[in-house]
Amino acid sequence: MSETTTLILHRKSADRPEVKAAVKAVIKSGVKLRVRIPWNKKDKAIVVKEAIEAGASRVIAGGGDGTINAVADALVGKGKKAPRVELGILPLGTANDFARGCGLPSDNLEECLRIACTGTAQAVDVGRMNKRNFINVASLGFGAEVTATTPQDLKKKLGGGAYTLMGLAKVRNFQPYAGRVLVPGKEPIEGAMLIAAVGNNRFAGGGFEVAPKASMTDGLLDLAVINHATGINLAAVLGELKDPFNENNRYLLYRQWEEFTLESDTPLHCNLDGEPVSKRSLRFSVLRRHLRLVMPS
Repeated sequence: MSETTTLILHRKSADRPEVKAAVKAVIKSGVKLRVRIPWNKKDKAIVVKEAIEAGASRVIAGGGDGTINAVADALVGKGKKAPRVELGILPLGTANDFARGCGLPSDNLEECLRIACTGTAQAVDVGRMNKRNFINVASLGFGAEVTATTPQDLKKKLGGGAYTLMGLAKVRNFQPYAGRVLVPGKEPIEGAMLIAAVGNNRFAGGGFEVAPKASMTDGLLDLAVINHATGINLAAVLGELKDPFNENNRYLLYRQWEEFTLESDTPLHCNLDGEPVSKRSLRFSVLRRHLRLVMPS
């Protein structure tokens, strides 16, 4: 590549031996790679801007889903103009849901970094929630509460299973969210929600395929809502997710739209690609084919 490729590395991952080994191996193979380590979350956007000003044509986000989303959000900005800089992924998180949805070999960091540096980029959609950008999944309701309250040390010990463990521990005390879905030109959909996901990609919560029909190139966001109902159980929900458009589904509402708003009578917990949000009204829309993302061939 003629211009600089910059790896923006999560500070806590910088000293991991396997990360250092991957960086050394890729540089040794002839790739011109510059490594930057932001000091904190707010510094990530500044480092992205500095990398672009220094001539980077490709920026690689090295970290978990939160780091990936922070770098993508900095590249997209207000979304008025598609960024010229391409985005690569080095998955270093607990669950690596976005990397899983992209088909990246998360257990082989050297190969992931090699793909990020030398692979071909393709234009993908970017989701927007209340003017914030995301490229994977916004999880809402009970799932977002679980993610926000799972202790960090438990995540490290159990990986994606931590989300399941905390979920099983808290589900009996969970109170559903009463609210509605508003879609331009359609009647409001009223109901009580336990869990919801807005997917630009398929996976969230530690490997769960929460938006099985999602595509990053279709110009749509997938909304999956698990309704509050008597006798609900995990097996039934998973079964309905395998056939999400079935009109006979009892618990699952699954739709694909370009734009919609979720309103809740109480503040609705949302995990936006690793970042917590709590609002009563969340408006979602799509920036179609707006970001060039490096994917496995």
